[in-house]
Amino acid sequence: MKKKVKERGLGTVLHVMDKKLIVKSGKLKVKKVINSIVVTEDKRKIGKIYDVFGPVNRPYVGITIFGGLKGEELKKLVHKKLYVL
Repeated sequence: MKKKVKERGLGTVLHVMDKKLIVKSGKLKVKKVINSIVVTEDKRKIGKIYDVFGPVNRPYVGITIFGGLKGEELKKLVHKKLYVL
């Protein structure tokens, strides 16, 4: 039997830089989110969280993108919501 994985809302993509994304998030528990896998609304795995920075109540999150995504696919993620597994 396959275990159902529940995702939590991470935030909205603001910028794409090289193979990294910057996301404006809501409230996060930083220790629990570093190195977490990030997915899109359709549950596609796109990267891993490497940094959390900025104000404590609404931090920004840096995401390193997995190798399979191309530049055009990344640009389509701007203003889209992402989730943490």
